[in-house]
Amino acid sequence: MRVQRILISVLLASAPAATGVGFGAIATPPKREATLEQAAQLLAPRENPAAKLPADLVDPFNPPGFGGTHPVGKPGEKGHTATSDREILENIATQIRPSGMLMFNDNPLLLFREKKLKVGDTLTISFEGTDYVVVITDIEKTSFKIRLNREEVTRPIKPGKAP
Repeated sequence: MRVQRILISVLLASAPAATGVGFGAIATPPKREATLEQAAQLLAPRENPAAKLPADLVDPFNPPGFGGTHPVGKPGEKGHTATSDREILENIATQIRPSGMLMFNDNPLLLFREKKLKVGDTLTISFEGTDYVVVITDIEKTSFKIRLNREEVTRPIKPGKAP
């Protein structure tokens, strides 16, 4: 009986705290209205000065003259510009001179002095001031294939002394 009285008195004392009654948990309507007005001012759309771009701004994704025709000359001539991936790849392929081919654990390796490359490795070649990344797609005993974008070229392996 004594335990019941203590338990009931504890429950009755904690009831207002549990329900939030009498502790000001809910703001008065004028105070809520002031808060809502301040929130509306903070969320109101503002003019963005960065949204106004100059009229003479060049679009970096479509610069003037992009996609036009380029003059074509012989490789080595000044002003020579390749127009297709195939031409670029053929010109790049002449700069790739492996020193040989090696089979290691049934995997072919293309040798460039101390450097060993396998199928799927990439080479970065500079051509006419631009770096191109070509992928080695196949290595055979006497030749290898390289790819630039969707174009592919087969080149012979010429083992021996480097010039």
